[in-house]
Amino acid sequence: LAIYHMETWINDGGKPVKHHLEVLWVRWLAPVRSHKSGMEHAHLPKVAFVEESDVDAFGFLDPAQAIQGVHLIPAFNMGHGTSSLQGGMSLACPEGELDDWEAYYVGIFVDRDMFMRYTHLGVG
Repeated sequence: LAIYHMETWINDGGKPVKHHLEVLWVRWLAPVRSHKSGMEHAHLPKVAFVEESDVDAFGFLDPAQAIQGVHLIPAFNMGHGTSSLQGGMSLACPEGELDDWEAYYVGIFVDRDMFMRYTHLGVG
């Protein structure tokens, strides 16, 4: 949702020391429990935003711990929406715009070679 740059003071019992801190403010995704995925079901994993009422729906993260890229495919059949937000709107979206999808599929293979390797269907 945002990147914050903060000047903080660390006091470990001695003289306080000024420290620059960068954090990401994130909204977490979680697996959709009712969705069956994997090779035995021939479906990609599905994730959705954690419900806002969950204390862990939003959080702060060290940028070094962030995944640099992931292939999320909107679950078009579930549509746009804000069902996971009690207030109905996201701070990340311009006013009046529904930019979030209700759920996303996770692209788990880079290309067909990786698909064949991790499904053990390939040669070698």
